[in-house]
Amino acid sequence: MVFQLKIKNKFAKNTTSKNVGKFKSILSKVKYVAKNVIYLKKWSKHPEKEKPKEIEYSSNDLKKSISSKELDFSFKKYQIKIIRYPDPLLIKAKQLRQKSFFENSNKKIDSDEFDQFCDHLVVIDKSVASDFVVGTYRLLLKEKNENYKKFYSESEFNISNLFKKNVSMLEAGRSCVDKNYRDGKIIKLLWRGLAFYIIQKKVDLIFGCASFPSSNYSEFKTQLSYLNHFHKPPQRFSTCPKDKFKADIDILSSKNINKDEEFRFLPPLIKAYIRAGAWVGKGAVVDKKFNTTDVLIILKSENIIKKYSNLSFK
Repeated sequence: MVFQLKIKNKFAKNTTSKNVGKFKSILSKVKYVAKNVIYLKKWSKHPEKEKPKEIEYSSNDLKKSISSKELDFSFKKYQIKIIRYPDPLLIKAKQLRQKSFFENSNKKIDSDEFDQFCDHLVVIDKSVASDFVVGTYRLLLKEKNENYKKFYSESEFNISNLFKKNVSMLEAGRSCVDKNYRDGKIIKLLWRGLAFYIIQKKVDLIFGCASFPSSNYSEFKTQLSYLNHFHKPPQRFSTCPKDKFKADIDILSSKNINKDEEFRFLPPLIKAYIRAGAWVGKGAVVDKKFNTTDVLIILKSENIIKKYSNLSFK
């Protein structure tokens, strides 16, 4: 709001500097009140709903992390980094996996032959301890033009079709979050770290096993049918279960599937992959060791980057 002050010459001649100063003081107060009345009117007329806060990161830290050899950045009390064997933090990550996958087991760590060849993405709660791992992802990279490499997924699925593409591929698996931190924040940090890793390593394609929480696959017949009909990959990325582990599923007709309802009942990780545009390979596998029913996720890396990096590379 603009106030235009006009003072007649007659008045100006008879006005002392003291009166002018007083008038200016009154005028400034009027302008201040008017300004705030207008603001309050606008605010009360069009109240904006408070938006949930997005996770914000230091762009300098992220750019530095991506351009460096090792991914390592922080968000508030959390540190997100890549570790490798024989880093002592790997033991902590394996202990978390054991608690997440085999809660009632007497074993202390979940470990296999692939761990020493993989990169391990971890989220650490530094407010508890410098080695308190609350989330982890296991990553096995096959770079473009690299010779054949063995993957964990091959123990359950025939993925030979994927190797026909001369692309950089990443197997992502063994994803888990501490049960006291499952409010969604840690999995977002893991996926943000995964996005940066993909950018750093120039990955083209991501794949890996994802699970339903029981080896009794008949419990998930409608969800598996939904995935089979509506999220199958193009022929060039087709995969299938190995016969000896194959779940003999009677796939329901697509006419009998409520897409919205079946999506809601998917496990959280599979649901997150689908939201990011993932495909799910044909069929499923029964994993007696983990007491799960597994499917194979296939995802173009650009989908993860678009959804979870949000970086400006200026």
